[in-house]
Amino acid sequence: MDRLSPQADAVVVDAARRHAGPDDSSLTDRQLVARLKQGDETAFEEVLRRYELKVYSLTRGVVHNEDDAQDATQETFLSVFRNIGRFKERSTLSTWIYRIAMNAALMKLRKRRRDRTIVPIDEYMPSFAEDGHRVAVVPDWHPAVDQVLLNKELAGLLRRWIAELAPEYRSVFLLRDQEGLDNEEVAAILKLSVAAVKSRLHRARLYLRERVKKYAYAHN
Repeated sequence: MDRLSPQADAVVVDAARRHAGPDDSSLTDRQLVARLKQGDETAFEEVLRRYELKVYSLTRGVVHNEDDAQDATQETFLSVFRNIGRFKERSTLSTWIYRIAMNAALMKLRKRRRDRTIVPIDEYMPSFAEDGHRVAVVPDWHPAVDQVLLNKELAGLLRRWIAELAPEYRSVFLLRDQEGLDNEEVAAILKLSVAAVKSRLHRARLYLRERVKKYAYAHN
């Protein structure tokens, strides 16, 4: 990749997307990495095809801003293209790409953190009485909540509530429940222990559950 000039870096994603070449859809990620390291731009086109929408979806969920998500996605694939020669393959290609994407998105988020509203997750965590029984802020799950989940209005609220999660919870939730990665993959991407991933995911889910419950009982 050192053969590229700085000027070429700025347009590499668009150039790769336009490049006509053989069908690489049958290649494994490991084969794609080998081709990328040889400077094969058609392999980069295939990487874009496989991961561009996934990366955009992830970064959009993290930054909750279309322009920042597009920028983070562009930066992710420029970084992949520039740094593929230093990829040691200790993780999978997808894990490496998601890690770059998450870092790019979190960097965007840090730059405008003062503009973000973060809701303290502890406010929605269950509390317990002295006898050990849970004290519910609102009644437990009810069929009415399932009906609310079908409400289009709630879809927008859920996106807002996810955006209000602190980044350490939001990133785990998005990777695990939106992208469908397993706990081990999420741990590798975020450089956390599996136990930490499980803990943060559990708390994020509890928070969203309580928000939905409160909304459901306020509208029924």
